[in-house]
Amino acid sequence: MSFTNNLVFLLILIFFALFYTVFNEKLFSFNIKYPRAKDYFIALYSALFYALWYPPAIALLIYYAVISAFAKVLCGDKKSKVKLWIFILLSLTPLLFFKYFDYFLGVFGLDDYILGLVLPLGLSFYAFSVIGYFVDLYQDRTKPFENFLECLLFVAFWPHLASGPILRAKQIFANILEPQKLTLHYFTLAMILISSGLVKKLLIADNIGAYVNWNIDFGIGNMSTLEAWATILGFSAQIYADFSGYSDMAIGFALLMGFRLKANFNYPYLACSLTEFWHRWHISLSTWFRDYLYIPLGGSRVGKSKSCFNLFIVFVLSGVWHGAGLGFAVWGALHGIVIIFEKLFFKSYMRVPRIFRWLITMIVVAVAWAFFRLDFSLACELVAKMFGFLSKDFNTLSPYYVFVIFALLSFVVLDHIFRFYKVDDEGNVVINKSFASVFVLAVLLYFALNFSGSPLPFIYFDF
Repeated sequence: MSFTNNLVFLLILIFFALFYTVFNEKLFSFNIKYPRAKDYFIALYSALFYALWYPPAIALLIYYAVISAFAKVLCGDKKSKVKLWIFILLSLTPLLFFKYFDYFLGVFGLDDYILGLVLPLGLSFYAFSVIGYFVDLYQDRTKPFENFLECLLFVAFWPHLASGPILRAKQIFANILEPQKLTLHYFTLAMILISSGLVKKLLIADNIGAYVNWNIDFGIGNMSTLEAWATILGFSAQIYADFSGYSDMAIGFALLMGFRLKANFNYPYLACSLTEFWHRWHISLSTWFRDYLYIPLGGSRVGKSKSCFNLFIVFVLSGVWHGAGLGFAVWGALHGIVIIFEKLFFKSYMRVPRIFRWLITMIVVAVAWAFFRLDFSLACELVAKMFGFLSKDFNTLSPYYVFVIFALLSFVVLDHIFRFYKVDDEGNVVINKSFASVFVLAVLLYFALNFSGSPLPFIYFDF
């Protein structure tokens, strides 16, 4: 399901060839009589995409589409929170089983019973999409899907299927009923997004990721302070380029079908606070936790202490959502603690010069990434190296990569300076009309297609 895989890219080309031929009203008049046919085609082709990864896993898509089809009982006059919780539990059960069953068997010393489960591709993303749909139905914020194929389209929509963004039912309905016409403007925007995604994945993530993996595999124990910083900054660039690159391509491919999805990244390493960082990073997840967990817990309406506690719980759970293990929980907790600090001392903190707030934010983000990337004990060791404890002096004969990583970081800097696309106040991706932006993107795309790194799987396929 990697967009940069040759076979998958060929299937994408076949999809669009069929899509624009079969559903061309000038060629085939049945499109006028059956306007929903193209949506059902997308749903079935999406299921085919998923089956190519692992055929038995298609059962999960069917399962989520079926429970979504029965969710009509959540709306109407006879509302029931019990029914809502039943549907939420039905959605969470496969996710909890595949993500945490083996982990807890290991924790309790039951290694003989570990099943060696492989997390189904994209399960976290479409499970959260479905849970959001159930809550929206219950609160009358959306209407129910009409049939099973509409539900399958929502669950299996192939651009988002493997690694997000998390979809909202209301947004999908809007695109089904009034698809965005593919004008030259939107075609150009789609090409910019797909090109941006290819640059981020092929040129940045795959190249820098190889050096980061080498450094970590060689061992943290002998790293100097500079080598530790190079490694974690390299991973910071890798995970951004990898995940936002996938999101860019997903949004671009969706736009070519008439589906306008919201931006999922908005140049997060420009953020001058952790709060702002989460307004720019994985936006579909942060807004999901805000709407379906933080606000139901009381949000900011329940007093400062309870509100801060709610924030902490939300961020710890967001860490645990990424995976089992203490490191993920610590990653979420670090973000939560700093955001609570920013909330409590907002006026005083805003008086700190912007450049220093940006530097503090980036240091916190980098430290937290160590716990995201590594086991807890190794993360602690790397952080200790970063701040000069247990560290060795850097020497030019070191087996660790430093200068090449810092050189590749310049591509992320270019991405954030020239901004190949912009995000408007409503969260939509729009064209950056700057000639310099288009020129730099074109140059980087040339390098991406000719000097790509060794193919690495998308990091978020594991989540």
